[in-house]
Amino acid sequence: MRGWRLGGVSAIGAVTTGVGVFLLGLGALVGWVLPHLGEWSPWQADTLPFGREALTPIMGSGIDPAPIVGADLTTLAVIIAVLIGYNVAALQIAGQTLSLALTRAILLTMGPLLLVWTGVTMVALIYLMAPIYLGQLWQTLLWFGAVVFLMIGYLWNLPWRLSGEYAARWAIRNLRGKPIASWESQDGFAVLQAGIAGANARADLGTTRAMTMTLGAFLSGVQDRKAESEGVAYHRARYRALKNLLTGCAQHAGDAPTTVAYYLGFLSAGVTLQAVAVGHPMDYVDSNLYSGLLRALPKNPEYPNALWTGFRHALCREGDGGDAYLLRYWRDHPRWDASDERNVTQIARGVVRFHSNCWETLQTTLGAEQAGIEAVAMLDDLYRYSTTYLFQAAKRDRQAARLTGLVSALLDAIQERAPQEPFVDERYATAIIEAYDKYRAAMA
Repeated sequence: MRGWRLGGVSAIGAVTTGVGVFLLGLGALVGWVLPHLGEWSPWQADTLPFGREALTPIMGSGIDPAPIVGADLTTLAVIIAVLIGYNVAALQIAGQTLSLALTRAILLTMGPLLLVWTGVTMVALIYLMAPIYLGQLWQTLLWFGAVVFLMIGYLWNLPWRLSGEYAARWAIRNLRGKPIASWESQDGFAVLQAGIAGANARADLGTTRAMTMTLGAFLSGVQDRKAESEGVAYHRARYRALKNLLTGCAQHAGDAPTTVAYYLGFLSAGVTLQAVAVGHPMDYVDSNLYSGLLRALPKNPEYPNALWTGFRHALCREGDGGDAYLLRYWRDHPRWDASDERNVTQIARGVVRFHSNCWETLQTTLGAEQAGIEAVAMLDDLYRYSTTYLFQAAKRDRQAARLTGLVSALLDAIQERAPQEPFVDERYATAIIEAYDKYRAAMA
């Protein structure tokens, strides 16, 4: 539904803008082309429909153009004053929570409208003082209508330009094509952190949802070719960029509803896959991507549960942003050979490490016994989603043979490491193995 609404907004804005451009062209034709048509071509303007009327001098027609053009100028002045006042107030609010560069970019979208308004006003002023033809009076009226339609088109799209999703897409364009190691120096990086953290503080769930899901989907598919060519190797600048992005976006989540943690789970999934893609060793002891994220959440068992739920949804299930993140990730990296750890092994290590961090967080609030029960249920849900949603979606894909094999291999790799988590005793290990056997059999 979100895509349909955005498509409808864009279509209406395009239609009104198109009508405005058409009226500009028609006005120029009537006011400037018709009077000189005979000089440029064998056609005579007075032989065309309304041509004779367009060439009639206004002074001989009995019409006083001054009130008409004066009213046009007055209305144009009111329109631009209201428009600028509205935009300045709205964009000042946006600038406080996002970025001056983004605010400037939004303001620049007013440029074409301001240029058109300036041109229309100047022509009207000239026509107010000079003898004109009736066609040029029509031109003034047509161009007034053009300004109105262009203004409607601009205002129709303005709420979208002030939305969190627009900010996220703008920031992503700023990051795309840049090495991940340099992301922290980009303005788009600050926009994402400030925008999501500010939405968390305001409990603005719509903005948090739009920005985290847009960013998470981007991270699951974007490629840093140079970083990926280096294989699996620790790189501090890339690690810090991804960790700080996740930690910064999680600020103020502790004061927000539990739903914010669910949306941050989508972002965590995207960060995990991007870290794997650029070769970050996911089980490296001194480089935990998720520690800052979990510190930002309150000591409440509902938050790690919601975080894990969003994490598994993003990895395994189709959402508003398109396919499951894992399917997108595997499709975008077909060139890796079967032995490359980034296909399966490193993903499994990242998933298990994230699960272990959530388990540790649960222990501080629920105690070891109840935390273990919750942690086993988390893995059970992950296995269920891998079978029910991810595997079934892979079977319908054009690369079904490759993708279903990767899903099965990932489930096996997670199961190989999960019972080795530091908090797993014999009871939990048995429960994890039973859950794995149950869902793994469904893939046969």
